[in-house]
Amino acid sequence: MKFEHLVQINDPKLPVVDWLTREQLWMGLVARAWKPTRFILGLEQAEVTEISHSGTVTTLHRRLDYGAFQVEDTIELHDELRTETRVVPNQHCGPSTLTITIEEPEQGLLWLRFQYHVQDADGLNAEDNAHSEYEEARKQAYRAADIDTVKMIRELASTLPADRGMPLRKDH
Repeated sequence: MKFEHLVQINDPKLPVVDWLTREQLWMGLVARAWKPTRFILGLEQAEVTEISHSGTVTTLHRRLDYGAFQVEDTIELHDELRTETRVVPNQHCGPSTLTITIEEPEQGLLWLRFQYHVQDADGLNAEDNAHSEYEEARKQAYRAADIDTVKMIRELASTLPADRGMPLRKDH
C-alpha cells in the first residue's frame, strides 16, 4: 500500500490557533523519534539501541515493544527537513517506510506530508490483495494518528522549553 496525505500546521484562516515555527515543528518530530510512546497508541516501550551521525543526518536504531509483539526500526532525522522510518520485517509485519516531510510553500505556512509504503507480512502490497475495506480503514487510522501527532507537537511546543534534552547531532 502506498498512501500519502498532508496535515496543515499553520492556517491563516484560523488565527486563534497558535502558529508553530519550523524549529518547533522539527523539535516535535525529533521528540516523536526519541520518545515514540508519547505519540503512538499501543506502544508500551521504546528503546534506542544505536545512534549514528553523518553530516546533518542522525540515525536511530530502535526496538519498539507493543506488548504482544516487538518491532525493530531505523529512523533517519534529516535536520529540519524530514524523518524517514524503516521497519525491519518480521513475522507480524512486512517491510514498511514512513517519511514525514516539513513543507513550507510560503514563509510561515507549514505543512507535514506523511508518506507510507507498507507491505503485509506475506509480502503483498495492498494493491495486490482484495482487502480494500481493510486498507481504507488503515488509511483512516494513519490519518487520525498523524493528526494526533500534530496535536502532541502543539502541546509540547506550548509546555516545554526550547531545549527538550534530545540530542540532534553529535555536537549537541
